[in-house]
Amino acid sequence: MNKCIHEQIQAVLDSYPNLRLVQNGSDTLLTGSLHFSASVEGKETITANYDVKISVPYSYPEDLPTVFPSVYSLDKRFEHTNPDGSFCLAVPLEERELFEIEPSLLGFINNLVVPFLYGYSYFLKYGEHPFDEREHGNKGILNFYLERFKSRDARTVLTSLYKFAVHGYRAHEKCPCGSGKKVLKCHNTELKSLLKNKELLMADLAKFITR
Repeated sequence: MNKCIHEQIQAVLDSYPNLRLVQNGSDTLLTGSLHFSASVEGKETITANYDVKISVPYSYPEDLPTVFPSVYSLDKRFEHTNPDGSFCLAVPLEERELFEIEPSLLGFINNLVVPFLYGYSYFLKYGEHPFDEREHGNKGILNFYLERFKSRDARTVLTSLYKFAVHGYRAHEKCPCGSGKKVLKCHNTELKSLLKNKELLMADLAKFITR
């Protein structure tokens, strides 16, 4: 374990003292009770504890941690889980963007895991989500890109993104949103942000586009 990762883990243990460090082969496991108190604008503050297992891969931070419930399963009515039982924290590219706001293990927990558990707690209490929820799976991924470009034209958004991801783009080309405007005068910032994580973008696009 390099010094940087060791310092990040220590920062997590200092902030969440009920978690403990376990070495699991080449991966690092943070396991135990995660206690939090959180709120979102216009909603109540929720304080709760959840037993979790946070698996930090050897390839971190290129690959982000995976989070599992420990000794329990999430309510089946709550659809934001992956087939392996792990938490579906966000669309992969959005997860990376949120991580990069505070690129550390503590930032990962504060900006992704805690909001997920807040949303789950709120759902259990009220039977509804506190956030504007996307559908799970490929529909949610598609909605992420349509929301990013404020568009309902899935075909134009996806084919334009694929073209720009493969061949690059110039500012005078038409924006993926379908407005007919040049990228420079439309969603240039949003497009640049997506292309920063080209590998994740291409993995998403491969779900919808046949070469």
